[in-house]
Amino acid sequence: MTTIHKDSQQEGELELVPWELIRSCKHRLDAIRLCVQLSDLSHEVVAESLTMDKGNFCRMMQGKANFPDAKSIDLMRVCGNYAPMQYETWACGFSLVPRRDEERIKELQREIQQLARGAI
Repeated sequence: MTTIHKDSQQEGELELVPWELIRSCKHRLDAIRLCVQLSDLSHEVVAESLTMDKGNFCRMMQGKANFPDAKSIDLMRVCGNYAPMQYETWACGFSLVPRRDEERIKELQREIQQLARGAI
């Protein structure tokens, strides 16, 4: 699996959704619905927060209108979770790794290489 990195600066803002819920999504709209559902916010509140018409937002949630890609990150921020992004990465065979974890891995790999060369 390929890795997508997350800047550690954004940590704490949003939460990862349990992967079993992500795997239950059949398409991106399911992940968008899951994102909203897990927020415990009403459609009206989410629509208003995204500066969208409530009726149009309801049509989007029913699959009768397309959710605008330009609002995807805003949706995740409003709802407090990464469900749509997690679904897309999972569906495409990627995994998510916080950037700070990767930086630590690289640091440890450098130390291993130095040990192997007898530099430490």
